[in-house]
Amino acid sequence: MASTPSIGIVIGALAGGICFVVFGLMRAAHAGGLSAVVILTKLKRGSAEQSLFVRIMVAAGMIAGIVLGIGAAMVLGGIAGGVIEFALTKIAWN
Repeated sequence: MASTPSIGIVIGALAGGICFVVFGLMRAAHAGGLSAVVILTKLKRGSAEQSLFVRIMVAAGMIAGIVLGIGAAMVLGGIAGGVIEFALTKIAWN
């Protein structure tokens, strides 16, 4: 049987993942793609033309944004779940 803190952390991580999918997926992809375009524009010292390399870099930036966003949402969700679990445990024992 799992201990109470680990259940709270799992519930918080799942809540964070669901909130990320609902609120953060498109934003993370947009931020990652936009940052890739900005970096390519600075590297080329001008506008980034529509080539295969630019499209691959934008797609890689979008994937990196999504992956980093998932990681942040899971960590923050786990912390929030642990805090909620701690508060509920204190309330239940008093």
